[in-house]
Amino acid sequence: MSLFAGLEEIVTENQPLADFTWFKIGGPARYFVKPRSTDDLKTALRRCRENNVPWRILGHGANLLVDDKGVEGAVIKLDESGFGKMEIVEERIVRIGGAVSLAGMVLQCVRKGLSGAETLVGIPGSVGGAVKMNAGGRFGDIGTFITKITVVDSSGGSFSREKPELNFEYRWANIYDQIVTEAELEFVPDDPQRMMTKMREVWILKKAAQPLSSRSAGCVFKNPSPDKPAGALIDKAGLKGLTVGGAKISEQHANFIVVEPGVRFIDIISIIDRIKTAVFEKFGIDLELEIDIWED
Repeated sequence: MSLFAGLEEIVTENQPLADFTWFKIGGPARYFVKPRSTDDLKTALRRCRENNVPWRILGHGANLLVDDKGVEGAVIKLDESGFGKMEIVEERIVRIGGAVSLAGMVLQCVRKGLSGAETLVGIPGSVGGAVKMNAGGRFGDIGTFITKITVVDSSGGSFSREKPELNFEYRWANIYDQIVTEAELEFVPDDPQRMMTKMREVWILKKAAQPLSSRSAGCVFKNPSPDKPAGALIDKAGLKGLTVGGAKISEQHANFIVVEPGVRFIDIISIIDRIKTAVFEKFGIDLELEIDIWED
């Protein structure tokens, strides 16, 4: 493994990815890299660049579908030992490592009386991944609270980016070929008990509308517009309950694909293709994926 000579402690060859995704699907990554520091990450990315090895960043595996055959190149997953810290640096500012779970961030902010984070309850994934895709829902998006991020780019350089240089839109941020290692978010001080009540209310509403107790990867498609949510279009196309192998369009929310043990990559791909075709034929709308699909 001369490609990653000196990094053997953080690199595994042919590592299955299924255990790292919410769908529990995914074949092996040729190289699986878990940097424990920014220096580790910068070195790994430089090695990839020098040897023309493609790389992907893996957060907590939400909103991700990985081919059963696996993927070539390197899959990088920030280790929590170096990227899992969270601290309050000013009264309103929280500094959070990219490997911190979004759910953990929300709970800690609520306990510390920092209002705003409670609107993000029930959204899966890591902070780094959430920032990069501007994760959120009808109660708010994480980009609203971002003041600064620290990234490492594909050349192995590390630097900070602040607003207004950062742009956040619906499920999009202008963060390209960069790994978010740290983020600073600004919240508003408030009563923790009131915030806890608000968080529970948001959670109850989401649980009533989404199949949170089933295995899925969150919403599959982006909403074409606020008045045309993808779930409603899929429902009106008559696809709720459609089953292929171990995968099924949720009866509770049609923009979720729920899976059973033994599900295959092709089962989910088949449902995605059926949805896109049916919605386009009925409404003339080409649905755009919200989940990321890894296949070579």
